[in-house]
Amino acid sequence: MSDRLAGKVALVTGGGGGIGEATARLFWDEGAHVAVVDSDASAAQRAAAGIDKSGERVLAIGADLTQEVGAARAVRETVERFGRLDVLANVAGVRVWGPITEATKKSWDFILGVNLLAVAHCSKFAVPEMARHGGGSIVNVSSANAIQGRSGMAQYDATKAAVLALTRSMAYDHADQGIRVNALCPGPTLTMFHVRRRAAAKGVSLEQAEAEMRAAGARVLLKRQAEPREIAYGILYLACDESSYVTGTTLMVDGGLSA
Repeated sequence: MSDRLAGKVALVTGGGGGIGEATARLFWDEGAHVAVVDSDASAAQRAAAGIDKSGERVLAIGADLTQEVGAARAVRETVERFGRLDVLANVAGVRVWGPITEATKKSWDFILGVNLLAVAHCSKFAVPEMARHGGGSIVNVSSANAIQGRSGMAQYDATKAAVLALTRSMAYDHADQGIRVNALCPGPTLTMFHVRRRAAAKGVSLEQAEAEMRAAGARVLLKRQAEPREIAYGILYLACDESSYVTGTTLMVDGGLSA
């Protein structure tokens, strides 16, 4: 364990799996007290138990962050347990496949709720808590496809582009409160959620689905998909004091996709 976040309190959304879980684990490894928040309460509990069996420096919270009341409760429970909030990592995200001609009100409500409104809601309630203790860091996870076009992902890519604009405006609004706000854009990342989804959709084994996904990473310069912890290291950099002069920026952690 290192100490980049020693004495800090962090809230990580989407912490029940994938990049969110990897981020929560890395934050804990770096000395933080961590609230693992997920819409799936059982996933949050499983992840939290895997990070810290004693439960001393970890808290699992199941919350619907697409609603203000859920975000408010997640922040409140974090502060009640650990006394403050220094870092918010907005990692939670969902995907909707298909061109814009297939979009529906239901699909828009779903993806906007998770990918954009949850970021806004959590930030709304985190900012006052951070300001109360002199500042903090907010890291919003977007996507390399917020700036790199592709087919069949119009709704997803639109919401992730909106996160970048939100990040820049928040950086302006809260700099005087000592709060830094940055975005991180992951490239193709291998998570078990996506492996299982691909296996189910194509009727293949998990092993075959994983192999196919790894092969798909060849389209980036580094010729592979990222492991979730590789993305988490970028989030850690933006969260900790090593990036103390960085705000309103977008960090590409995409294996060269955007190049």
